[in-house]
Amino acid sequence: MDTTLSEMQADLLAAKGIDPSDVRVKSMSASSVHIDRALTNLSVLISNREMIADAAMPVVKVAKPSDKYFKWDADSLFEEQTTALVGPEATPDRIRAKISTDNYSCADYGLMDFVSAREEAAADAPLQPRAMSARLVANRLLLAKERRVAAVVFGSSNYGSNTSALAGANQWDQAGTSDPVQNIDDAIEACAVRPNTMVLGIQVWLKLRNHPKLMQLILSRAGTTNGQVPLRVEAQTIADAFGLDRVLIGRGKYVSSRDGATSAQSYIWGKSCALIRVAEMPDMRETDSFGYQFQFQPFQTQVIEDRLRGLAGGVFIKTTHSVAEKVVAGSSGGYLYTSCVA
Repeated sequence: MDTTLSEMQADLLAAKGIDPSDVRVKSMSASSVHIDRALTNLSVLISNREMIADAAMPVVKVAKPSDKYFKWDADSLFEEQTTALVGPEATPDRIRAKISTDNYSCADYGLMDFVSAREEAAADAPLQPRAMSARLVANRLLLAKERRVAAVVFGSSNYGSNTSALAGANQWDQAGTSDPVQNIDDAIEACAVRPNTMVLGIQVWLKLRNHPKLMQLILSRAGTTNGQVPLRVEAQTIADAFGLDRVLIGRGKYVSSRDGATSAQSYIWGKSCALIRVAEMPDMRETDSFGYQFQFQPFQTQVIEDRLRGLAGGVFIKTTHSVAEKVVAGSSGGYLYTSCVA
């Protein structure tokens, strides 16, 4: 490719009495010796953050899409009765206990995508259209499930009177006036059965872990039987401080803008903090877990051939599942703070 001389070269030639317009230089550029094509070892895909739905509300497999289960009255193991036997022929008082039934009803969920035979034949490495389609479909279903579970765990109507909205000086981003340590202690003791799990939205976590009250509780001490002082307040550190099994942090995001509008992401889990009882494997005779996901059908992916579309047809990638997110113990096994931060 011909390229004109630079000004400096032109001046040097002119100084020697040579007309620069008569001189041409032959050279090649990077764009002339390379044809752009797709890399075979790199494809960019942004993954969502970790999901916590199954940890907050464990999955219980069921044989039918809908059914009933027994439910003892919440006072069954708390009610006090007269136990004294007065006189040598007295008979013991009979206990009072109420049992009822509740029900679940699974809803079916599903999504699909079409991958044409032409698309698969034309795809460059490292793309695998069928595999990527299956991943995208399953991810959308997981995202929808995460949002449903978040709505249950952070739904104030599921906690009866065991819920409180923090406001103003009591919100945990007000470091000088709020007291999350006392709030959490109070919430734990307000439940009939002691919570073992804290669930936080990421916006709450970022303020809670740096709150002076919490840092004083955890960091301002020497090493003890609980171990050395950590560099920072971590999730398990908070769990240990309050006698909990774990702290779950909802970090997931979703696109909240309408289709066609500029993309905007929002957090799936809001600005709340739930203290709940989580029993991963329920006792068949009794459970005190806040809630479960009754699963009739787990995630199932089908590859369905379709020869009618396009030049050579293709396949539908279809993923479905059937589940019911159900509050079980509810307020007896949980307490909810909403609006923990502004």
